[in-house]
Amino acid sequence: MRQGLVALVLLVASAAACASPAASAFAGDVRVALRHVDAGKQLSRPELIRRAAQRSKARAAALSAVRGRSGGGARFSGASEQQQQAPRGTPVRPSGDLEYVVDLAIGTPPQHVSALLDTGSDLIWTQCAPCTSCLAQPDPVFAPAQSASYEPMRCAGPLCADILHHGCLRPDTCTYRYNYGDGTTTMGVYATERFTFTSSSGDVLNVPLGFGCGSMNVGSLNNGSGIVGFGRNPLSLVSQLNIRRFSYCLTPYASGRRSTLLFGSLADGVYGDATGPVQTTPLLQSPQNPTFYYVHLTGLTVGARRLRIPESAFALQPDGSGGVIVDSGTALTLLPGAVLAEVVRAFRVQLRLPFANGSSPDDGVCFMVPEAWRRASSTTSQVPVPRMVFHFQGADLDLPRRNYVLDDHRRSRLCLLLADSGDDGSTIGNLLQQDMRVLYDLQAETLSFAPAQC
Repeated sequence: MRQGLVALVLLVASAAACASPAASAFAGDVRVALRHVDAGKQLSRPELIRRAAQRSKARAAALSAVRGRSGGGARFSGASEQQQQAPRGTPVRPSGDLEYVVDLAIGTPPQHVSALLDTGSDLIWTQCAPCTSCLAQPDPVFAPAQSASYEPMRCAGPLCADILHHGCLRPDTCTYRYNYGDGTTTMGVYATERFTFTSSSGDVLNVPLGFGCGSMNVGSLNNGSGIVGFGRNPLSLVSQLNIRRFSYCLTPYASGRRSTLLFGSLADGVYGDATGPVQTTPLLQSPQNPTFYYVHLTGLTVGARRLRIPESAFALQPDGSGGVIVDSGTALTLLPGAVLAEVVRAFRVQLRLPFANGSSPDDGVCFMVPEAWRRASSTTSQVPVPRMVFHFQGADLDLPRRNYVLDDHRRSRLCLLLADSGDDGSTIGNLLQQDMRVLYDLQAETLSFAPAQC
C-alpha cells in the first residue's frame, strides 16, 4: 500500500469490530495526516494564499447560497442564476474547492483514495469506475468490481433515506444525487465498503462505512478523488462512526509540516503542544442548516479598540440566516459587508497607509507600504500592524499576525486575510485557525482552541 496513508494509533484492539454505518460508538483512536491541496508545488506564501483566496470566492458563493435558501439572507453576487433560483427543496452544500486532503484506502484489497476534508458537508464519496462522467483526480478511479467487500445499499438501508435526493432506479439499490453550491454534483450508487486506516507501525483499523460511489460527477475536485464530509448530519464520517470528539491542528501552507486530525480519545488531552491558554465557547446548531458548526461571535477588536459592531450582526437567526460558521474548507475569514467595512476602516485609520493601487480582488484588502519602510527594511513584516481579536462567548481569540495579514514583500503590500461573505453570515476560515489546536466536542457541544506548534 502506498506510503503516506493516514497515521493511526489504536488503543483498543477490537476497534475494527465497533464501527459500522450508524454505529453506536467509536472505540478506536485515529491520528490522520492532512496535506494542503497545493503542497509540493514550490509556491511562495503569497502565491499559495492567492490561490486559496480564489477558492474562497467560490466557497463564499456556495455558503451564501446555502444560507440564502434557509432564510432571508442576501445572495452572493457571484452565485449563478441557477443557484439563486433553485427551489428551496433542493439541498445545496458548499463547494468542492476545498483545502485539505486525507489519504485513505477503500475496498478489499484496499485501493488508495485522496479525499478532500469538508466540515461543511456530510456525504462521504469518491469517483467510481466505470465512470460515465468523471473529474480529473490524482489517483486511479476506485473500481468497485475489484473489491470483495463492495455492497450496494438496499433502498431500505439505514442511510439511504437520509439522502434527500435518493431513488431506487435499479432493483432494490439505493441511488443518490448530491449537490454543492459551486455547481459540483455527484450521482451514483450509495453503497457500503471497508475503509482502511493504516499506521506506519502496521496497525490497521478497518471499518465499514456508507459512501457514494459516483459514476456521474461534474464540477470541481481540487486535487482530490472525492470528499469526506465531517458535518453533523447522519451521512458524515463523524456521525457514522459516532465520533464524540475530533480535533485538528492546521499548519501554515508554506511550512512544509503536515497538519493532523485526531478522532476518539486521542482528541482528549490534546493540548500538550499548546503554547497558550485553552479557551472554550459553545457550539450552536441551526435546524435549517444542521450540517454546520456555528459559534457565538460577540464582537471584534482592532488595535486597542473594540469596534462598535452590534452583536446582532453575528447572530444566528431563527430562520437559519446569519450566524458564524467554523469551516475547514474556506481559506479566508468571511464577514458581512457592513462588518468588513468597519474592520477595514479601523485598520486604515490605525495603519495610516493608503490602499494599494490596482490590487486584484483575489488579494482582498491591501495597503501599500511606503517607500521609507521599503528602504529601511527588505520585509513588510517589520511594519507594525494593529492586533486583531475575535470575541466569542466565553473566549477571546487574540490572533498572531500571520493569521490575518499577508506580508507581500515582493509587491510591498500588506493584505488582510478577510473577505466579504456576500450575505449576513460569517465564516471562520482555516488561515485564521493555523498553528492552533481546535477541538470539536460534540458531546459537550463546545469548541475549544489554543495556540500550538502543529
